[in-house]
Amino acid sequence: MLSNIYRQHTEHTSVLKQKQEKKKRELLTSAEQLTRRVLDGLNDEVSECYKNQKRIDHACKQLTTQTNLLLKQSQAWITLIGQFTDALKVLGDVENYSKIIERDCLTISNTLANVHQDMTKSRQIVDDEPQDATNSSK
Repeated sequence: MLSNIYRQHTEHTSVLKQKQEKKKRELLTSAEQLTRRVLDGLNDEVSECYKNQKRIDHACKQLTTQTNLLLKQSQAWITLIGQFTDALKVLGDVENYSKIIERDCLTISNTLANVHQDMTKSRQIVDDEPQDATNSSK
């Protein structure tokens, strides 16, 4: 009887150990599957982050290139506008000089016209006086 109880106890203990081992294997399998799924999810997210980082780096390089191009174009426009402004100043100076020269030429022309008129009047007076003097002496 004691041996029977001992045998039943041993069998029961053995069955419990087998159940415990089975549960342990199931737990390890489940933990391994969970770990694999979590790692796969993380790897997918890390892979996506890496792809996004590559796209961001490429976009930054393009943006830097375009920014440098825009900077060069802006500097070229600034240079052209400066040259255009200088040319306008020169044209303004030429216009002022031409107006001054035109005014001076008009003054000289008027002066010469006045001198010519005065000289012709003086000649007429001089020409008229001797005739008057010769006419009066007759």
